[in-house]
Amino acid sequence: MLRWHRLTAFASFLLVVYVIATGFGIQFWDLQALVRNAPPTDPNMLMMRQHIYGTPNYAVVSAPDYVAPALPNSLDLVAAIRRTAQLGHAAAPGAELRLVEVRGVDGHPAGRVKMGDRQLIFDLASGTPLPASALPPPEPGRDMQSARSDFKFFHRFNYLGQLATGLDGLAGMALATLVVTGLWHYWKLLMARRRLKREALFWKGGGTWRQLHRWIALASALPVLWLATTGFALSVDNVTPAIRGLLSGPPPGGGRGPNGFDGDLGAPIRDAQLVPMTQATLRAFGSKAGIKVLQLRYFAGYAQGVVIAADPSTTQHVYNTATGAEMSMTEPGYPPVGFPSGWAGHQWLKQLHRGDAIGLTGRWLDFFGALGALYLLVSGAVMYTEMWRRRARSGRTQWVWK
Repeated sequence: MLRWHRLTAFASFLLVVYVIATGFGIQFWDLQALVRNAPPTDPNMLMMRQHIYGTPNYAVVSAPDYVAPALPNSLDLVAAIRRTAQLGHAAAPGAELRLVEVRGVDGHPAGRVKMGDRQLIFDLASGTPLPASALPPPEPGRDMQSARSDFKFFHRFNYLGQLATGLDGLAGMALATLVVTGLWHYWKLLMARRRLKREALFWKGGGTWRQLHRWIALASALPVLWLATTGFALSVDNVTPAIRGLLSGPPPGGGRGPNGFDGDLGAPIRDAQLVPMTQATLRAFGSKAGIKVLQLRYFAGYAQGVVIAADPSTTQHVYNTATGAEMSMTEPGYPPVGFPSGWAGHQWLKQLHRGDAIGLTGRWLDFFGALGALYLLVSGAVMYTEMWRRRARSGRTQWVWK
């Protein structure tokens, strides 16, 4: 087992250090944005929240929504939706109504419509058209405009192509092997010491590097193993679409093409549908929290009502207005996105890997787990070098030994 530990460390050292260091950079910039309560327009916050509520053609929540107040309780949302549609028809006669929405703009209720290919927004009190700058901004694309996205670009090996994301999975396998074999070696030493009546879980001896290596390994084993296993699962999910595309090409009309990932999957909404769709959405949402945005639309054949809630997380809720059921980001009939786990499952894997599936505590555990892993790799390299030099002086120059 110890030989496997040395062999894995020797073969994967640079890869694992690279992946841990770049992942640590992502977590560092996430935490600094969260701890200082960065505004939602902060580049790191924008990239952190990218895609959490679905593909670009599915997600409704936008950066301004995170700080916007709830719509007034006195606002008649049914009447507001009808008025928004009327304003849209008047501004674009003959165009199909493909989306209708009520949201706040500068503290005042505004109505947004998509008439054919045009997006328009109006002040609901006066009916005055508002400038295009009042429209909700789209989700940020993949860019290098934030420290977070810089580190993510390198962490996922994007500069080598989509297939290279599988290298993260190899690093996860290697790191998990190092943790398991290292713990096995520790257990053997512990049992040997207990036979000598030395019961301490932590003990001194072997020099500072070895002593700290032993202590930090024991303290950070679970967070590091968590990082390794979730990172491996996420890497498999990331690289599968590239492998499928290499073998058989992208699925027709789906995946990340113009129809699946960012195309218009809507359909016209008839005026007679507006009131029943609004009422069904409000019934389904209930009184869980205030409402920041209410949108009616079609998506992949489903008549949907979307609510952006005025809760601490500004959550997005999507309802099937025909049944009243809440819908997820992965449903029958949605276009394929390529990930084996689906869009919702992929976002969940990312939350597990980052740690925010259990909140800020998970973020800190991941942060210190990565920091511990970096120390273990560096201290392991130092101890290996010292042992190899001692062996080389006696003529034993094998790079890996039993």
